[in-house]
Amino acid sequence: MKINKLIATFLFSLFIIQNSIGQDDKFTGYATSLVNSDSILKIETFGLANREKKINYSRNTIQPIGSVSKTFIGIALMIAKEKGLVDLDKNINEYLNFTIENPYFDSSNVITLRHLATHTSGIIDNKKIYESAYSYDIHPKTPLKNYLYEHLNHNTKNVKKSFSKQKAGTTYQYSNIGAALAAYIIEKASDKSFYEFTKEHIFTPLGMHNTGWFYKDINTTHHSVLYDEKDNPLPPYSCVTYPDGSLKTTIQDLSLYLIELIKGYNGTSKLLTQESWSEFYTKNFNTNNAIKNISLKEPNSGIFITYFKSGKIGHTGSDLGASAFMMFDPKTNKGQILMANEDLSADNLKEFKTIWKTLF
Repeated sequence: MKINKLIATFLFSLFIIQNSIGQDDKFTGYATSLVNSDSILKIETFGLANREKKINYSRNTIQPIGSVSKTFIGIALMIAKEKGLVDLDKNINEYLNFTIENPYFDSSNVITLRHLATHTSGIIDNKKIYESAYSYDIHPKTPLKNYLYEHLNHNTKNVKKSFSKQKAGTTYQYSNIGAALAAYIIEKASDKSFYEFTKEHIFTPLGMHNTGWFYKDINTTHHSVLYDEKDNPLPPYSCVTYPDGSLKTTIQDLSLYLIELIKGYNGTSKLLTQESWSEFYTKNFNTNNAIKNISLKEPNSGIFITYFKSGKIGHTGSDLGASAFMMFDPKTNKGQILMANEDLSADNLKEFKTIWKTLF
């Protein structure tokens, strides 16, 4: 009975929001989901997946989810660890065929997968370098290995542009390139592409049949058109560092994944062992491991999973023409998702906050 009342309140609030401000004024199209540890309680969709063709945004609409993708790197790391392929606390150079060292320090400054997973490796996103990873192509033209080698290999001429002057494990500096490196290490350790590894060990077991990293992996007729902050349609694009934010999925598939995350937190998921789930969620920052530069909004980190000041656990994501937010409350085991085919901007921020607050 309480759940039914919650859903009724949730739907009525969204109805009021939509009819009071107008769908097309802010987000072109979006979907919301409410789940618990057992099932999807409710999925709602609003607006258009394709404004020009008047195609509604539906539960089968596919779009990128930005940095929410990084949580899949975290799960993949734990699977690789269970298989004995990686150790989160070993020097990453043990898994690579080229050497990565922070040029501001000697070789005693060891970078580990745990550092990459908690954004404390010292690797940073140089704006020019990171933007060069994007192109208006349906598939990256440069292999991930080549991109990482060019910008992180210790012999590279401009390697200093990709590192901070902070030792590994001391300072939080969010890094998309560092996340992509973690995914590449899984490739090297497993001798299998990251997209194949995640499909075999995550997407297929969870029934995420409309999920993939590249356009070739999905039904493109269901892919939403993505829109900029002025509601202009964007052409299809790709990113070399695809594991950091290019996962394409539906609100239905992502809901199945969030249910599994909640199950894992409670020790009832068989995707990982209970020991692995525990490590995935263990907070890495504490008084014994004081980290500089931590955001008060995101005070702690598991393995590519964020603890928010509110007490919620999950991740947020934003990319060209796309935004996604996925979290759950560990006290209630309720989870919420919002996916939109526009990037979060100053223009729609107020509406986003209203919708997100209503979801909780």
